[in-house]
Amino acid sequence: MSFHVINSTDRDWTKHRFVLAFGAYGWTVCLVWANHLEDALDECIDWIADNKPGLLYDEAVQRAFQAAIAKGKSEEDAIAEAETDMTCAGNNGRYIASWDWTILAEDPDRKTLKEIVTRATR
Repeated sequence: MSFHVINSTDRDWTKHRFVLAFGAYGWTVCLVWANHLEDALDECIDWIADNKPGLLYDEAVQRAFQAAIAKGKSEEDAIAEAETDMTCAGNNGRYIASWDWTILAEDPDRKTLKEIVTRATR
């Protein structure tokens, strides 16, 4: 497991900090500051795109979209089918499987954060 601090310079102007885990087994744990969960997820997905792009499903979504179009589905239906069970996030609209991320903590106290860091760095 690994623990990553994403945007510590934003701590002065954001309201919350989140600890999010990514990957099938939650092996990539990110601490991120944001005003809302959506913003936190965007920050993490942008970081993942640069540092752990193998966690993203952009190509799989594109292939699923093309397969649905080839079957004669409308563009709207093809998009809906391709994006099933996917979460779209990040500033460039990247995809991660909905089952591949979770919230470990919102505004954790120091004790909780220390426990998460300890587990993530074993």
